[in-house]
Amino acid sequence: MGLPKHQPLAPMWGPDRKDDAEVSESTQTTTRDLTSDESSQSSASTPSFESNIPRSPQVKNINVASSHTSKSQPKDATDKTDFLTDLGNYIALGSFTFHTSFRSELFLPFGGGNKDSEPWTEFHKMDYNDKDCPAYLAHILALRHWVRVYARRHQRDEALAVVRVYVLPDDVGRRYVDRDDGTLRKSLAKLVNKLDVSTDAWEGRNKPCEDPIECYNSESSDDDSLFYIFNTLLSPSPRPLPVSCIVSQEAIDTISNSFETPGLKTRLYPYQRRSVATMIKREVEPARALDPRLEPLKGPTGQGFFYDRETGALIRDRREYEEARGGILGESMGLGKTLICLATILVTKGHWPQIPPEYSLGLHPVRSQVGSLMQMSAAAVGRTQVPWRVLFQDFSRAGEDHKNCLNILEENIGSYVIPAPVARRSRRPSSTPKGKTVQLSTATLIIVPQNLLSQWKNEIALHVDDDGLQVLCLDSGDEVPIPSANKLLQYDLILLPRQRFERELVPSESAKTRSKVKGGCRCSLDEDCHCSRDDEYRSPLKDLHFLRIIMDEGHEFSASGRKNNTYWALRELHVDRKWIVSGTPASGLLGVEVGTATFEISDTMDNSRHKANWSVLEARRKESALSQERKDLEMLGHIVAGFLKLKPWANSKDEDPASWQKYIMPHDSGRRKVRSLKTLLESLVIRHRIEDVEADIQLPALHNRVVYLQPGWHDKLSINLFILSLAVNAVTSERTDEDYMFHAKNRRQLNLLISNLRQSGFYWTSFSPEDIAKTIRVSRLYLDEHTTPELCKEEDRTLLETAISVGEVVLKSTSWRSFADLHEMGIFVEGFPEDAYQSWSLTSTQEVGSGPLLVGATQMIKAQRWTDSHLYATNPAHGLAGVGTSTMQKLRQVAVCKTESEGLRADDSYVEARQGKNLKKKKAVLGLTAAPKLTEKQTVSRAKIGSSPRKTDWAPALPQPTNGSSGGKPLKSALKSALKRFVPKEPVELLPSDSPLAQTKICGTASAKLSYLLDRVTALHHDEKILIFYEGDHIAYYIAQAFDLVDIRYLIYTQTLSLSRQNAYITTFNTTETFRVLLMNVHQAALGLHIASASRVFFVNPVWQPNVEAQAIKRAHRIGQTRPVYVETLVLKDTLEDQMLRRRKGMTAQEHQKAEKSLLDDDTMSTIIKNAQFIPLLHEDICDVSKQIAKLSNPQQLFGRVGKGDGDIDDPDADLVFPVDTPRSKKASRKRKNDSEYVMEMNGLPPPRRRFSDARLPNGQGAEAWAFSVTNPATVPAITVPENRAHVAMSTADSGVSNSSRNLGFDLGSYDQSTSLFGANVPASSLSLLP
Repeated sequence: MGLPKHQPLAPMWGPDRKDDAEVSESTQTTTRDLTSDESSQSSASTPSFESNIPRSPQVKNINVASSHTSKSQPKDATDKTDFLTDLGNYIALGSFTFHTSFRSELFLPFGGGNKDSEPWTEFHKMDYNDKDCPAYLAHILALRHWVRVYARRHQRDEALAVVRVYVLPDDVGRRYVDRDDGTLRKSLAKLVNKLDVSTDAWEGRNKPCEDPIECYNSESSDDDSLFYIFNTLLSPSPRPLPVSCIVSQEAIDTISNSFETPGLKTRLYPYQRRSVATMIKREVEPARALDPRLEPLKGPTGQGFFYDRETGALIRDRREYEEARGGILGESMGLGKTLICLATILVTKGHWPQIPPEYSLGLHPVRSQVGSLMQMSAAAVGRTQVPWRVLFQDFSRAGEDHKNCLNILEENIGSYVIPAPVARRSRRPSSTPKGKTVQLSTATLIIVPQNLLSQWKNEIALHVDDDGLQVLCLDSGDEVPIPSANKLLQYDLILLPRQRFERELVPSESAKTRSKVKGGCRCSLDEDCHCSRDDEYRSPLKDLHFLRIIMDEGHEFSASGRKNNTYWALRELHVDRKWIVSGTPASGLLGVEVGTATFEISDTMDNSRHKANWSVLEARRKESALSQERKDLEMLGHIVAGFLKLKPWANSKDEDPASWQKYIMPHDSGRRKVRSLKTLLESLVIRHRIEDVEADIQLPALHNRVVYLQPGWHDKLSINLFILSLAVNAVTSERTDEDYMFHAKNRRQLNLLISNLRQSGFYWTSFSPEDIAKTIRVSRLYLDEHTTPELCKEEDRTLLETAISVGEVVLKSTSWRSFADLHEMGIFVEGFPEDAYQSWSLTSTQEVGSGPLLVGATQMIKAQRWTDSHLYATNPAHGLAGVGTSTMQKLRQVAVCKTESEGLRADDSYVEARQGKNLKKKKAVLGLTAAPKLTEKQTVSRAKIGSSPRKTDWAPALPQPTNGSSGGKPLKSALKSALKRFVPKEPVELLPSDSPLAQTKICGTASAKLSYLLDRVTALHHDEKILIFYEGDHIAYYIAQAFDLVDIRYLIYTQTLSLSRQNAYITTFNTTETFRVLLMNVHQAALGLHIASASRVFFVNPVWQPNVEAQAIKRAHRIGQTRPVYVETLVLKDTLEDQMLRRRKGMTAQEHQKAEKSLLDDDTMSTIIKNAQFIPLLHEDICDVSKQIAKLSNPQQLFGRVGKGDGDIDDPDADLVFPVDTPRSKKASRKRKNDSEYVMEMNGLPPPRRRFSDARLPNGQGAEAWAFSVTNPATVPAITVPENRAHVAMSTADSGVSNSSRNLGFDLGSYDQSTSLFGANVPASSLSLLP
């Protein structure tokens, strides 16, 4: 604040000045009280006065402390006067200076030559022209006793006056001074910002024209971003402060000082132990923190006070709130948050929650007679929450028996009563409502997403001793109801999926419907329940006060706040300690190390990734607070107020709630409230800086690189067709109105088109020849009608002509037309049997010897299976041509029917548009057709036969075709399973090396990326497990077909799968060696999945959002990983996806946040797409198949590939690890039985009349035996037992029985120990013959 110049001080009381004779009493402050004595700088006591100091005859001095009181004043008035005149009730706030007139002695007392001896004079009135100047503000506040003002001449400049301001705090003297005046509050806030708080200014020794003013509003120059604050929070202390609770302190000491945790199999890393200790410390004794609305300040005398900048409130006494009993466990992804939670539960096992203070009265029991000492002791233990269970468990392990003590303690578990709400007055008589009794429980509730339920169960089994925790796990289904409250008390951990948790606690109109189950209500499992069927269901969870609740992946809760059912469910729950577990509590709150995982660097470089982390932090430190950061803060607010119920943010309206918008959200100018934000995060978040984690554990190296591939012929065609679509639309719509694809109203369709364009970098077949021909006609018609440069610019004409040329090349390509008609991935095969060459060719123009055979992947799989099933024959390829002819005819017929049903006609949409018809209805823009979709059956690969099915003296005979059926049909019966399981004594070569079929090899595909993947995966999958991330299901569909051809077993994790299947796929991939490749939609990878069994990661297409890519990488690069992780992103060089990746690397964090949902939100990327250029195509390559191949570096054998023999060839689900007793596993079991019935039908047999399922295999699966009733058998099964082995054989029955039925049983011979049925060891006693 500068000095107001050229405006001399007006007389402070001007015309209101009284003569000296009218002054009954006047006193002056002494130099000892308000002068510049150093000892007075830190004194806030009331000054005294002396009457012998000379006064200026023209100046009236006002008493600071009156020397006498009129006897006629009432006592209240006397008290008020005494209070207001006591300067000790005020706080030294600051000072300001201003110009006075030349004759300053007319206004201020003159102390002679010694300026230090001049007294300070209090003034009541100051007239000043500027109403925003401190003199005027101090004047109006002094009139209402909000401040007191003293003035004296400046020691350095006699033309200046220095004015001291003392303020009355809001929490002092409210009975005497009204503090609710909004106008005065604003004036005080203005005055605070204009005062100088320096000591020199307070004493009048500063240089007003030279020294800068030190103000209260001079905030720190730091304006750190939320991302920077989150990543630079201090790591938990190795030695947290001690707590008063002895038992809790023992838990902290146990976890801090011991490498072994009782009940935990796994040894914790030091940083994990620190996190656990800090969690317990915050749960047991949360710190008391200053009200976040207040800022601690110090005045010029050193006296402290607290100031609310938003409201202008200024108080003297510290106002505190208790921090949360819980918070956010925000350790970075892959650093063992689940293990930290389990360790916290184990070391606090048996601890009781605290009874809420508002319900702590009246806990002493009222007995009809005096209780025994044991009863009273047990009641006292229950009331004081002593963790007796752990103590008595130790006694039991020592061999001591305290059964009676345990029984009485269980009867006296602590509880409290929540009074019933006060009923409204009514004349009608009514019974007094009873309160609700809530029992204390030592259990921890863990709420998880459904897809992580199985993973949590696996982690518990992996890390916790068998007797470490009593665990109750409930699925999302309602088949298993929640036990009663009394039964829930015996559990230490209750695991619930989020959907089930919400249904249990959220009140809804369907509550009564949900409460109905067979046999009674759902409130308990007790057989003596007498609840009425009309009663609304009440969850037992509402009757307990749990020790702790943990919300895994809690960012889902924060995303929607009160719109979330979980929010309302939590309102019905009683919990002492609450934790959100998420490495990303909000979208922008993630570790810097996660973001740098996408950088194209290697961990083998010296400190390369560490340097990258700090460079990113510094680059994002001062980024502006854009909308994304505001959204992140809103999400954080949902956690603070909605979940943790942290005061003052969660205060009710009657309790002075704090406004999150006012105190935490950034200013409109974008400036952040760093102090409040940092203090809040420090009190909530437990996480380690990455450098502190790396000091305790070193994850395997992470290598990330981009693989640039040359696009193949068909890659160029697919990308050019999308560019053609955009170019023709831009020119013919003249880039205006709604016909233009980039018009705002077409944003949804445009986003879909761009998404398809990005996926076409792998493969695309959804353009139809009819649509291309129609687009060419529209373009030509436009050029014919717009012949002049005024109607069509030269660059637009050139663009359309190029588009027409590209379209003509596409239409001339017979291979592309076949792909488009059949939606097939092209497979190129060399050495295919010549007699079947043209029968299997996708193109009718391809001749034998013209180059590799082009076949669709689906047809190639069929040819492979047919040939492999005939390898035992003398000429396995015999009949392959006939099968190919039949297959291709049926395929083309289906394609024609589909084309006709879709009504693909070459309508002249452009002419219709000229006539005013809507182009949208005709779908004039290409590329929006849906691609092939995955079915559930296609997400799991089938096993192949592991040994030769050739005829031998030990192998069963294959069934012969009957009733005119075509030969060579692959077996779909239990016989095929038997073929797989009968392993010969000596290995038999499936296909001799000199066989012509051994030279038939897959030499390439129509996709450059697929060919690269085949090369890499076939080379790596024997030694490493592989993760492949994709964005479109059709990509996974084509990759899966290629893997089927080369016998690579895979699983596809897609959003369309049921939750139980998703869990089964992750568990199977992590725990078995059957499936070596997991294909996963990249947007499903950010849900806390643990896939550390994979060490190779491939991204089929570059990912636009770096955070999504980083989280996908962290699925594999995490604790539990034992190998270096290699990440490869496949990019077609010099294409749009190449430009997209380069643009992504050059974008700032703000730009990424702006374009998070769509790359079209980035102006630069949108411009790149609008100006995309066609990829050159050579006309001579149209008919040259050899120029259209994306070649394999290592061609793969097609026929006679030996399977591993480690899976079920009939039912791939049999190789999956489904969670025990889940609805899906039961369904799978039923499905397998139905498949068995289907087997009988396929062999001309009716469904089994009787099953023997008592026999159990070692893996827990039932072995089934059937008895058949055959009415007119042509071929019947017979089972014999030579060499103590049960074989299956098919023989023509010559029983002489015609037109009558006979029963066939099992011939067990004389074997009474065991026999082998379809490869399963079955006790003979479990089998019986039919009568």
